[in-house]
Amino acid sequence: MTLVGLTCLLMSGQIFAQIDKPNIVFILADNLGYGELGAYGGGLTRGAPTPRIDSLAKDGMRFLNFNMETQCTPSRSSLMTGRWAIRSGTHSVPFGGVADGLTQWEVTVGEALSNAGYATGYYGKWHLGSHDGRLPNDQGFDEWYGIPRTTDESLWPTSPGWSPDIMPAEQMMEGKKGEKSRALGVYDVTQRRAIDAEITRRA
Repeated sequence: MTLVGLTCLLMSGQIFAQIDKPNIVFILADNLGYGELGAYGGGLTRGAPTPRIDSLAKDGMRFLNFNMETQCTPSRSSLMTGRWAIRSGTHSVPFGGVADGLTQWEVTVGEALSNAGYATGYYGKWHLGSHDGRLPNDQGFDEWYGIPRTTDESLWPTSPGWSPDIMPAEQMMEGKKGEKSRALGVYDVTQRRAIDAEITRRA
């Protein structure tokens, strides 16, 4: 699993240091089964110890139940808003080139925490809107870096028959609240190998 399959939300409570508000690191991993991590009964018993993630779970909060659709867009939407994804217009993974994104009146965890005085950041795969007005910096995050859709699109530029005239290549992007996000370059197989390190560096 690569980091680009993760969503990493960072919310800093430093503004509240005098009243002891916690910092928050929220990580969503696509395609990770409940029992794969040691903290949930997997890890070593599944043949792959996960000591660092287990340590995060021990020092933080573990959730034991989450019910929603089995695709990444609805899961991200539900976690981001606390609502059923179908209410937010994000009930399934959108096909490339079609209208997509959370409804703009939806309140995200980024917006709620930003309104409470937190500094917020989003790093990784978004998949809740591909255009200005629907990107993380439009949904409560002070800054973001990542890809707007999905990592499998990195294969498109080298696929036989693919044409950017029909479906443009996915871009790596960054943005700040109050500004338009900007493309940093095509997200291709070369960048797919390097993006995990850049996500880690920025986060």
